[in-house]
Amino acid sequence: MNFTHYQITFLRHLASGVAAEKAATQAADFFHTQHGLGQRAGSRYLYGEIDTDRARQLLINRGIALASAVQALRRSDAANNNPGNEKSGTLSPHFDSVAIKTAHGQCLLERVPVARSGYQVVTLDQANSVRTDVLLVVENLESFRFLERNCWIDFQEKSVLAVFRGDNVLRADIATRLLESRTEPVWAYFDFDPAGLGMAARLPRLERLLLPPEGILSAAARRSNQVHLFADQMAQWATTLDADGREMLTTPWRHMQRIRMGLAQEHMDALKP
Repeated sequence: MNFTHYQITFLRHLASGVAAEKAATQAADFFHTQHGLGQRAGSRYLYGEIDTDRARQLLINRGIALASAVQALRRSDAANNNPGNEKSGTLSPHFDSVAIKTAHGQCLLERVPVARSGYQVVTLDQANSVRTDVLLVVENLESFRFLERNCWIDFQEKSVLAVFRGDNVLRADIATRLLESRTEPVWAYFDFDPAGLGMAARLPRLERLLLPPEGILSAAARRSNQVHLFADQMAQWATTLDADGREMLTTPWRHMQRIRMGLAQEHMDALKP
């Protein structure tokens, strides 16, 4: 049986000996069930030297290198390897970074609470180690930074880790990899427009789309008069949204078609329930 890219990445990280525990992701569940790696402890797996050795052997048995054959260096490492040009062949500072914050409850990274005010930037591996009940993807950075303004959001008494979807600095594909490597339900807080609904529809394990109540949403859309958000995006997203049968998406899509307007996130942030 061949391992997937994410399973190989998981094994390499475990084989490096730096992982004492990991979240119960799909990869962690797979290697525990199929190969006996780790000891389950609630929403985590605990690993020891035996698991490190087994991970190495699984890679060796399949002829997979214990580390990537070609790997760019962080600048601090490159300076030691090539003092004359420490930037040559190096990774960007945020090559594996993702922005997170605690939206509700208590989200812990190595027993330390994740930031509630503002946000913090961590590596993909660190983000994969955060303990939470739900992952909430937020489209726009400004709304993500001040997520606590949204007093209309019902977090259902859950611990909710907010994840910024990404931009030209913090890569969207890293946020996507985080979602794909975990198993928690995913919530989405996006612009109320065809693109926002369409991008939310593509998220894995989507459980909820966060929007203000319909009446409040309609009134805010009419005040803002963002007709262009609907008109400019209809052609690109109508087929995708018409084909999606999930009520959490069809209900706001029908509502949007009735009022023929959209609403950007920044106009939702301060709405009252």
